[in-house]
Amino acid sequence: IAPEASVIDLSHHIPPQDVAAARFVLWHSYRYFPEGSIFVCVVDPGVGSDRAIMAVQTRQHTYLAPDNGLLDYVLAETTPRQILRIENPKVMLPTISRTFHGRDIFAPAAAHLAAGFPFTQLGPLHRYQVPPSPFVQARPQAALTARVLHADHFGNLITNCLLPPDWQGRVRVGGRSLLMLRTYGEVEVGHALALRGSHGLLELSIREGNAAQVFRLGPGDPIEVLGS
Repeated sequence: IAPEASVIDLSHHIPPQDVAAARFVLWHSYRYFPEGSIFVCVVDPGVGSDRAIMAVQTRQHTYLAPDNGLLDYVLAETTPRQILRIENPKVMLPTISRTFHGRDIFAPAAAHLAAGFPFTQLGPLHRYQVPPSPFVQARPQAALTARVLHADHFGNLITNCLLPPDWQGRVRVGGRSLLMLRTYGEVEVGHALALRGSHGLLELSIREGNAAQVFRLGPGDPIEVLGS
């Protein structure tokens, strides 16, 4: 369909059916892709049901994804120009299975778009409520409750709390108070710390350990953030 298209495998390490993990990985990755990129986002526990397959066009990118919250973080900070429901059989394979829409609908629709198929002909308009931003901003001398967004491969707990580069303060979790540090190497192996991670978000870590297991926390769990 589009033999000259460049295909980048953004991730095949999302845990099965983990929409929250996919939502976070897409959010921290999309901004690094050039204008005109098409994202095929298939973490789709509802495959074969009446859930919509959305095509979302923003100023820079196009996203194909099930309407299951996967795009929430991206669309909270990018303005969609148009949101359609993919229903045009011209962009699908001739035979559609009930269990593999990634192969039968998502991938061929993306290929047709890459080959020049008009976005507006994918299907009818789709009603989608753009969610509020999930992120909170840490402020000096102010306390707030952050929440875990994601536990990464190393067990680091990444929260929704945006930190300025020079923020000083403490984090309280599981009855323990953690000081903000800059690097993992500032504590001994096995010790806990809080730091500003590569996404500009507050993270809780165990040096050479797994904070998610030690603190027994995961997405949605609260973290108390105390300003300096």
